[in-house]
Amino acid sequence: MRPRLVVITNGNYFARLILDRILNKYSDSIPGILLITGDYKGRTKFHALWELGQSTATPYLVYKIFTYVVFELAQRLFPGAILTVEQQAKQKGIPVYKSISVNSRGAYSWVASLEPGLLVSVSCPQLIRGAMLSTANLGGINIHSSLLPAYAGLAPYYWVLSAGERNTGATVHYMTLRFDEGDILVQKQIAIEPRESAFHLFKRLALLGSEALEEAILLALEGTEGVKQDLVKYSYYSHSSLKSYLDLRGRGHVLVRIGELLETIRGEIRRAS
Repeated sequence: MRPRLVVITNGNYFARLILDRILNKYSDSIPGILLITGDYKGRTKFHALWELGQSTATPYLVYKIFTYVVFELAQRLFPGAILTVEQQAKQKGIPVYKSISVNSRGAYSWVASLEPGLLVSVSCPQLIRGAMLSTANLGGINIHSSLLPAYAGLAPYYWVLSAGERNTGATVHYMTLRFDEGDILVQKQIAIEPRESAFHLFKRLALLGSEALEEAILLALEGTEGVKQDLVKYSYYSHSSLKSYLDLRGRGHVLVRIGELLETIRGEIRRAS
């Protein structure tokens, strides 16, 4: 009998890419998906984006709003396309519970009722606390789009471009009570392309992360202990600044190219038809 996997996610397009393999392979072992609708402070939708604008560089804010609107519009115009985890879950017949906070009483009660064997966190915007982690016999694993312990925190796909890194990757680690510090189960590396956009890099990292997550779940279910991170090398990044954005542009990168965004959506529409 397969252990029950409960997914916790913000449900966006990149999370959907990461979860593709898992929802196809383990759909009969996933009793539910906890969809977090609030940001790291529990704010929702455009209110969250507005508040983000108070602490991040304007170009990055515009990028986030623009991509959010494009994906929302595309999902409404083409309801058969699978652009979100919620649509993906509906297709698989997997129940979804929405909560602004991952640690709310309602979210905890719902997840506990599912009796999970393992929690799987994919792009969850909030720290999952001990009570929630304790609902699963095997605890929880999280996927992060950098080569931890470097570039923990927010938007690592942005920060590696700003810093001029040549390589990055995806890391799946056990969850602890601190962000991105748990023992590592799987880590995969890719080269950053010249003049690559943040959107394109994140998409490639999501596809890479889908492979890494599939491998990591097998290891976690076998009880494999992860490799401890060297936290001396730990670096945490938060919101973008104008200087970091200018550094990104100075290195030949951009946040998104309209053509690649539209081609991504067209590809998903063709896939659904």
